[in-house]
Amino acid sequence: MQIWTEDIIEQICVAQILNDSNIGSGRRLSLIIVDNAVEYMLKAYGDIFLVQKRGIIEKSKWENKKKSFNQLIDFVAKNSSKFTPDPVEIFNYHDKLRNTLYHEAAPFSVESKTVVDYIEKAKAILKDLFEIDFSKGEWEKRIQKTIIALRSKTEPKLVEFLPTGDKLVRIKTEIKLKDTQAILLVIYGFITVNGRIPENVDEIEKCLNYSGHPIDKRKLLVKISQLRRANKISRGKLTLTAKARDKIKREFLSHIERH
Repeated sequence: MQIWTEDIIEQICVAQILNDSNIGSGRRLSLIIVDNAVEYMLKAYGDIFLVQKRGIIEKSKWENKKKSFNQLIDFVAKNSSKFTPDPVEIFNYHDKLRNTLYHEAAPFSVESKTVVDYIEKAKAILKDLFEIDFSKGEWEKRIQKTIIALRSKTEPKLVEFLPTGDKLVRIKTEIKLKDTQAILLVIYGFITVNGRIPENVDEIEKCLNYSGHPIDKRKLLVKISQLRRANKISRGKLTLTAKARDKIKREFLSHIERH
């Protein structure tokens, strides 16, 4: 997933958080943020698909259309393969609500259900234009991650390594791991937390069970052999090669989530 699409998803999550908050200005800010996400999606879709990839409109003409939200949404809706929200409703949200909230000095409130409706329309546009469709549970996970990121001075981790009572380790992540990835992460986390390498395969098996990724002992031995042949686990001991450590750091310990 592109970083800019992650930014759109994050804006939708922030809008939901503000709408659900007890902050007096929460709903006002929420609607402004979700409108910004909608406008960004429309412009990005036009730039990428209607100008660059499909050549439906010349860049100079497209730049002129982007200056008018009405022309922008009308053109994208008519030239995209799918656009389920009513363009007129989206325009009204932008022109009558968002612009009033943003530009007028007089106090103006907006109902929570109105914001929720616009958020749902933004999600529909995200699905229609970019084929990004999350379940209700997946959106909730995204919202929780955003809450953590807003509260923390440091970036949220993709994978956490937690000690256990019997001096082993448990890995915590929402990423769906392959067996080989889980094994490498357990070994990496084991050394990070305990300052020693696993003594035997039984310790790795227990760590995998603690991590919610159980692997049958026979299958585990096969996977370890495969990882040794791939030069990811050292021969003769249960530690990672430099190649494997670099791969773990690059793929799982970066702040940019991969899908």
